[in-house]
Amino acid sequence: MNDFIKKNISIIIAIFVLIGPILDLITGVCLHSLGINLTLGIITRVLFLAFICIITLFTFKKKNVLIPYLIIGLYFIFYTIGMIAFKDTSIFTEIQNLAKVFYFPILLVSVYSIKDEIRISNLTLFTVMFTYLILIFIPTLLNLGYDTYEIAKVGTLGFFNSANEISGIISLLTPTMLIVLASSKHIIPKIVLALIYIVVILMVGTKTPILALGITIGVGLLYLWIKSIKAKKYKNVFISLFAVIILVLGLILVIPKTNFYKNIKIHLDYLKLDSITEVFTDKELVDHFIFSSRLKFLDNKANLYSKSNTYLKVFGIGYLKNYKATKMIEIDYFDILFSHGIVGFIIFFGITIPILLKIVREKRKLDFDYVMNYTSLLLIIVLSFFTGHIITAPSVSLLSIILLLTLNTPKKKNLLFASKNLDLGGIEKACINLLNRIDYSKFNVTLVLEEKKGTFLSKLNKNVKVVEVKVSDNKNVILRKLINAYRKLVFKILNYHTYDFSCCFTTYSYSCNKIAKMASSNNSIYVHSDYKHLYKDINEYRQFFDSRSVHEYKYIIFVSNEAKDGFIEEYKELEDKCLVFNNFVDTEEIIELSKGVPDKEKDKDKTLFVFVGRLDDSSKKVKRAINLVKNIKELELWIIGDGPDREMYEKYTKELKLEKRVLFLGKKINPYPYMKQADYIILTSDYEGFPVTYLEAITLDKKIITTIPTSDEYINIKDYAYIISKDENKMVEEVKEILAKKKSKSKIDLAEIQEKRIKKLEGIFTKN
Repeated sequence: MNDFIKKNISIIIAIFVLIGPILDLITGVCLHSLGINLTLGIITRVLFLAFICIITLFTFKKKNVLIPYLIIGLYFIFYTIGMIAFKDTSIFTEIQNLAKVFYFPILLVSVYSIKDEIRISNLTLFTVMFTYLILIFIPTLLNLGYDTYEIAKVGTLGFFNSANEISGIISLLTPTMLIVLASSKHIIPKIVLALIYIVVILMVGTKTPILALGITIGVGLLYLWIKSIKAKKYKNVFISLFAVIILVLGLILVIPKTNFYKNIKIHLDYLKLDSITEVFTDKELVDHFIFSSRLKFLDNKANLYSKSNTYLKVFGIGYLKNYKATKMIEIDYFDILFSHGIVGFIIFFGITIPILLKIVREKRKLDFDYVMNYTSLLLIIVLSFFTGHIITAPSVSLLSIILLLTLNTPKKKNLLFASKNLDLGGIEKACINLLNRIDYSKFNVTLVLEEKKGTFLSKLNKNVKVVEVKVSDNKNVILRKLINAYRKLVFKILNYHTYDFSCCFTTYSYSCNKIAKMASSNNSIYVHSDYKHLYKDINEYRQFFDSRSVHEYKYIIFVSNEAKDGFIEEYKELEDKCLVFNNFVDTEEIIELSKGVPDKEKDKDKTLFVFVGRLDDSSKKVKRAINLVKNIKELELWIIGDGPDREMYEKYTKELKLEKRVLFLGKKINPYPYMKQADYIILTSDYEGFPVTYLEAITLDKKIITTIPTSDEYINIKDYAYIISKDENKMVEEVKEILAKKKSKSKIDLAEIQEKRIKKLEGIFTKN
């Protein structure tokens, strides 16, 4: 269970964040329609807080949280004593409010201690925002739901309860909304979502979202202008300024028809004023109109506090007087000070401020996303003062803390690789070898598989988190597409751009392509073969890569120079994205495994050729190797592997009556004892990328005979192998000549080369 929680803590938290709007919807219905005060929302959030505290202590073993927990626990005791000893009040209500306010520091200290284990996608937060918007927008259109205000003013809040809290949530998530909309390439959905947002914040009737939108746009424009001026792109400044003017003019036309404007009129009429400018002629008018009488409430609360005894001043005067609720100031800082006294205030901010300082002191490159994340932090601070209900309401507190986490730079980089499965095969083996070479003191790795199966699963490094995102094989086409679309949507919401690097390792897989592009903007696709040999028609070749949206990748990684050069011939515009990184092999493991005892010994009177690979005649052309045995009597051939054409190859062998010299050994988890006995490793393929078999043969110091002259950034196989023709007649003569001359080939330190290669690859992992 502990391992499950550790590997899935991000998803657990993300799911809880996503159900927030539903909890608040149920809360609203319970309060307004059912008259139930203790709601599912507060119960669920308290249980979630308890869960986070428990796993922080016992699953992640973060003992540093013990002292804050103990201090807050002791304060709870002293606060409760004060309520019992010195007040006529409802203890249950006082403790409920106490828990709601201290939800923020308890959760913050807990989550911050495990911050490096948590990745919450901006798309998760955007989905929360969109859910709130839709659950207000639709009831508004249908003229349903509850009013924002009980008396005087107008506004609609869907079926939610607290206008202050819902307004606070929408406000804090406004910068996240801009991040997601800015990254989207789909214009129409952008416009629709923006319009829904504008309609909702104007129809709710509160000032908070308008203030938040103004601050967010202001910060965003300031960032854009500074960046554009530094780059001398003055055109961007004028275009953005023009867009703002259009937006302002549009709002001027629309606002008079909204609840926001109606509330301004109602307020001015109540104050018997003709225009807003008259508000600023009197301090009390400013307080009433701008601050909604918060300064008056502050004076009232301060008077209550000053009249309290010393104990209550130290530990807090609470929320009730003679069993009746006292009016909150709705300035979070003062509400905490008076309701929880000097000690409560010091504890609350003594925990909160040091963590905030650590977050803002982290050095990071300031791009648009980070600027917007900092804007969320600014909004938390500003709105806590001007509107309240930000750090004192659990529903808003949770989102505030998640937004703060977006500013965290994890100690380890997070990498994602997507592949089909881990069954026996060249790509699968290459994937395992790469993942097992990664330095897990620097990187967290997630492997997403279409099918969580395969022999190599047991060989995978235990630090790798394996996730299965199945591809449906439902026979009903429409249902299959809906299921697959749903699974990808869930993955996207939970993981969108939460990784520092992602890689589609199985080139041909549509699912892996989608996942890699969702997971990170620093993404790549591995091309393991020269597809020009598979797709002779250039249009088919381009269709293959276009269908995988190859233009959208930051890097296109090839295992051979030949595959890269062939690709660049057709995609010259992508040349700067193309890299060559050959696959990895575990040289030490290969040598150790080769010492195993095989169930077959070679004939000492024969020259042994060994083929290792998938038995697929479309590329491997194993018949050529069988024909070599037919034409050269001293040859023996072992074929290791399986595939769709094994039966055809076996039948062909029987037809040639070569069963004694051509042996089909099938799949071998450990082929190396057989390869060790070989005189030559042979490949007679039509095309390959850079076969892993080459690297295994070099490791075992075995000679190679091949039809594939390939190279990578360090190795040209011509220097280490005998290259033969694909023409079967020429092939026989060339092999005879090789066997007769027995010339030696160059040797190479593969371990050293692989060290250089992994360091170069790590540079890509960490590149922004």
